[in-house]
Amino acid sequence: MQTKYLLIIIGLLSNFIGVKAQQIIPSSKLTIQGRAFAKGPDFHRIDTTKYHDLPPAVKKLYTHSAGLFVTFHTNSTKLSIDWETADATLGNNSTPIMSRGFDAYVKEPDGWRFAGVARPHLKNAESSFTMVENMEKTEKEFLLYFPLYKELRSFQLQIDEGATFTPTVQQYDKKIIVYGSSIVHGASASRPGLAYPAKISRNINADVINMGVSGNARMELTVAQMINDMEDVDLIIMDCVPNCSPEQVTERTFAFVQELRKVHSDTPILMMESIIRQIGNYNQEWKKKRHEQNVNFRTEYDRLQAAGYKNLFYLPADHLIGDDYEGTVDGTHPTDVGFERMVKIIQPAIEKILDLR
Repeated sequence: MQTKYLLIIIGLLSNFIGVKAQQIIPSSKLTIQGRAFAKGPDFHRIDTTKYHDLPPAVKKLYTHSAGLFVTFHTNSTKLSIDWETADATLGNNSTPIMSRGFDAYVKEPDGWRFAGVARPHLKNAESSFTMVENMEKTEKEFLLYFPLYKELRSFQLQIDEGATFTPTVQQYDKKIIVYGSSIVHGASASRPGLAYPAKISRNINADVINMGVSGNARMELTVAQMINDMEDVDLIIMDCVPNCSPEQVTERTFAFVQELRKVHSDTPILMMESIIRQIGNYNQEWKKKRHEQNVNFRTEYDRLQAAGYKNLFYLPADHLIGDDYEGTVDGTHPTDVGFERMVKIIQPAIEKILDLR
């Protein structure tokens, strides 16, 4: 009997010996980037209490942490994270990692390289996960993207006991605001860093602000007024046609741009057509709606130009997600392949407008 207890004690001790002490890094030590405004509630994209006239659904969606991120240096051999989201529910066309998880990148001489993900618990709002381990004990700079489709309540990092840790802040050449639908918001990338605003940000070293509001980008004037409070903006992208009815496109586009021009008088505005929804391959109603949306959007663009508005640019939907009908998860929302195809068309347009080539 004594031998049995001794073996149990030895086993427990060996388990403790195998567990390395960890250093806890609270989120308060990090600078949150990717926000349109310097200050705001912890992990919200905007201060929704300030913009009380926004539609309720839009306000709620801006509590999602889409596009937010932190960066830091460490020589830890392991990076883990504990976090909590508002709830554990998931959309039916998104991955848990995209909706409620994180992904990490490491800076290399040729840019940011993917390092790992944090997979959320599928039933609980609280999660813990080791994103990457068994790394060399060398100094690295990490980029950590936040969940796209949930309100993030809290998080803390875990690194090796005794490892170095220095928060960093990225310096960008340009600031770009992308206002749009669920596609801008990030549906349906497999993980946060593969949404098209994030990909373009890494590619051209620009501060690309994700202002996507899934299903609710309908060009309300209160949204334009909020964008008018954003400072030092080099480009505004309007990728909001998918959420507007053809009638709303006609009724709201001119007024929305007119409102933006009250403050952003000469800031370039890139007006993007709705992607060609592959759900319309055989659904004639969807096909007709998408066609009317884009025809009306082009008409309003021409009206704006005829009215004397300058520095407006137009991007047709042609080839935006490819021509093989394999670019979406559900006929509307791009997969990683679809987003990569979008980037190959949108990024050159941005580079031309901002003279980045």
